[in-house]
Amino acid sequence: MTSYGFGKKPTAATGNDKSADRIDLAGINRQPVAVDPRREEDAIKRGAAMGFVDRAERSEADPITETRTVIRRQRRMSAKRDLYIKGPAETLDWFIQYTNDRGHRAYWEALEELRALVEKG
Repeated sequence: MTSYGFGKKPTAATGNDKSADRIDLAGINRQPVAVDPRREEDAIKRGAAMGFVDRAERSEADPITETRTVIRRQRRMSAKRDLYIKGPAETLDWFIQYTNDRGHRAYWEALEELRALVEKG
């Protein structure tokens, strides 16, 4: 009976040793990075010369940006239905071509256009 590898201990010889895939993080310092104030000031000046603005400075200069909320228009969703049309290939091919020629992205847009023509005339 075959075990399909279940229950076997991984070994380096079979390439199943998961410890070989791990990265050795023993030499990495986990303390916060100490920043030299002069280097930081130089970096801020170079960034300002390129047009970067500190967010803290921007909010102090323009307090309205902190309190302003974005109001988005919500679209009213209409009820949806699915329609499957089975018919003569010539008629359906004509409708598909009509939709493509008019630049509609969906068949319902072409149907709305045809409806407006029928109700108008």
